[in-house]
Amino acid sequence: MKKLLLLLTFCAWHSHAQLNIMRSLYMAEKPSYAIGEDSEMSMIGEFGLVEASGNTSTSSVTAKINASQELTHWSYQIISDFLYKRSATEIDGENVSATSAQKLFLSSQIDYKLLDPNNRVFIYGEYEDNRFSGFDYQTAVAAGWTSRLWRDDISELKYSIGPGYSVSKYESNKNLADDQGIIVRAAFEYKHKFNKQATFRQFVSAEAASDSTKTKSETSLSTKINGSLAMKLTFVVNHDTGVSQETEELDTETAVTLVYQFF
Repeated sequence: MKKLLLLLTFCAWHSHAQLNIMRSLYMAEKPSYAIGEDSEMSMIGEFGLVEASGNTSTSSVTAKINASQELTHWSYQIISDFLYKRSATEIDGENVSATSAQKLFLSSQIDYKLLDPNNRVFIYGEYEDNRFSGFDYQTAVAAGWTSRLWRDDISELKYSIGPGYSVSKYESNKNLADDQGIIVRAAFEYKHKFNKQATFRQFVSAEAASDSTKTKSETSLSTKINGSLAMKLTFVVNHDTGVSQETEELDTETAVTLVYQFF
């Protein structure tokens, strides 16, 4: 009887050890995602308003929404950016008001995570309607490789690159054929937290075609006012070599906005 009990105990221990070994080998092949990554969702809204009267009469509104989420196998980011400015000038003793800036920009990127979730493949799309750029609209799609080189409590660095296709439709009064063709799109983003209140961000993107290049640089510094509210200083540089001759290739924007983090 003792021998039988010892034999059964040995068999049970041996089976349990084999099961642990098989489980360890199987789990080693599975990708290791961050704990709680499914709930990593963010939605941030920005708003800025300037109103001036007297010798100079002008008003401007800027608004932006940035929504993103990290899922187990997927991640996405959606950006909506709007700018409107109206200025008044005196002509023959009469104040004449006119729109001097009006722009809408929409973009979306979806990533699929590989075995290492820091390495991904992406699909990206954007649409821009800038009233004073000489274009009726500009749109582009791209797909390729994206990677997060590192991410810790202080800083983060990621990039993406891949081929795509763009369409730039000129305004009808320009009498120019639409500019469309294959592009290569590359983007780079760096974030650095100086402390719990201040964050620096640098974003650069470029869309290169055979005869033109469109680049964008966005530099920002945000400081928390309280848990969900922050103040943000942003400097944006847009450069497009594909614009018509009477339109400036370089545009810059400087804005101070209030930022609210919904979640």
